[in-house]
Amino acid sequence: MPRHVTELFEAKSISTRFRVLVSVASRQPWVQQKNVAADLGITVQAVSEHMKELVSAGLIESKGRSSYSVTPLGVDWLLRMARQLETYTERVGDLVKDISVTAALAAEDLVVGQDVALEMLDGLLYARAIREGDSASATVVVAGVKGTDVGVSRIEGVIPLSPAQVVLAIVPSISDGGSRRVDAVSLKRAASRASLVAAVGVEALASLRSCGVEPASWWAATPASIEAALSGVSGLLACTRSESSRVVERLTDAGVPFSLVDLSS
Repeated sequence: MPRHVTELFEAKSISTRFRVLVSVASRQPWVQQKNVAADLGITVQAVSEHMKELVSAGLIESKGRSSYSVTPLGVDWLLRMARQLETYTERVGDLVKDISVTAALAAEDLVVGQDVALEMLDGLLYARAIREGDSASATVVVAGVKGTDVGVSRIEGVIPLSPAQVVLAIVPSISDGGSRRVDAVSLKRAASRASLVAAVGVEALASLRSCGVEPASWWAATPASIEAALSGVSGLLACTRSESSRVVERLTDAGVPFSLVDLSS
């Protein structure tokens, strides 16, 4: 996506613009701003400003008074955002699917009836004593000592959940030398900084093993890395060059931040 579009959605409310685009798409080509305002519960003036910015960003096309349509770029953004929302919804649903009693690890000794804070650490839900500024709380219904599983209920607030970054380490395919052409020192250093190491392709697996690193996963490595990153666990995903485009697309669609490093020696 062009940089000016990215900046637009970073600077303004993604949620409002997503809803504006959906409303326009459902009504196009004849779209009255007052109808969009009614859909969103905001003023016509606010809709007008959003529409101007969306047109400027190339996500909506104006063909005259009350005539708007979502551009191919806008459709692409809507689909990507919908996939990211779906991934996030599934993640939250898995986390609190049994809202009556949810399991968490005890960060300290906890007793029944104690009000606790909830937080994600290393991809796991932890319960601990409440501190000022905590955004999610619950009540202990199954007690436990530090390190054991406890049960919590009456969850309130939002559990902080920020995606971690995945380092995508590109290694040569066998036709280009495979593991024999890998910068082993850099690969080992990158692996030491990651909480989860995974490999896509035989060359990637061999490259990791050649520098003394055993990956946690080489079956379903990309989904595992995505799941871990969405839970806040940083990862190194070693990948053969031939598979890199596909992996990049899956990381992007899932909304996982990543960086690329070429480890060809």
